[in-house]
Amino acid sequence: MRGMLSLLTASLLALLLAGCGAGDKTNNDAGTVDVPSANAEATQSASPAESGNSGTPSAAPSGSESSLTPQEQSLAAAADEVVGALRDRDLSRLSSWTDTELGLRFSPYPHLDDKTDLVFQADQFPSFKDDTALNWGSYDGSGEPIRLSFRDYFEKFVYDQDFADAPVVSVGKLASSGNTAWNAAEIYPNSSFVEYHFPGFDKDLEGHDWESLILVFTPYGPEWKLVAVAHGQWTI
Repeated sequence: MRGMLSLLTASLLALLLAGCGAGDKTNNDAGTVDVPSANAEATQSASPAESGNSGTPSAAPSGSESSLTPQEQSLAAAADEVVGALRDRDLSRLSSWTDTELGLRFSPYPHLDDKTDLVFQADQFPSFKDDTALNWGSYDGSGEPIRLSFRDYFEKFVYDQDFADAPVVSVGKLASSGNTAWNAAEIYPNSSFVEYHFPGFDKDLEGHDWESLILVFTPYGPEWKLVAVAHGQWTI
């Protein structure tokens, strides 16, 4: 009898030890499972800026203020005022910037033409309501006369794009290039200019659809006066 009790006790003890061993193995197996940590999840869901990817950079104007001289900064500020007036179709504001002696020249292309460009004094701008067709020069390529009302010319050769929001703004140098020579310095020897430039709109055209608005100024004491508004685009 005593022998049987000893045998039962030994058997129970063996079962208990086996159960503990199984429990320990289960815990060890559970410890080998890969559980995403809070930091790993945060890394996967982080924004591009947080994860070190800045994404597509926005285009910065080529004439950023940090690289401009004080004189160029004042010129850029004057140009911004003028392009705002053009955007708003505000001829009163435009006339306040116009040189009272030289007037304001409108050129359909970057090559200013003393023979065909129309020049208006500050108090003689045509009205947008006036539908009288004027001769503004000749179309590039065809040579046909550009006969348009002031409003139609403005919409086609002045502010046909939102140049106030152009991605490239250049002070004293042209970002655009074409077959038409830029000759503002010949007409206005002491002038400076600001270009508002769109590199293109349709990627299939590979930049051949670029457009620019070029504002030409002459110094007037410590200020600037507007003397020409030229339109730039690809020419033949």
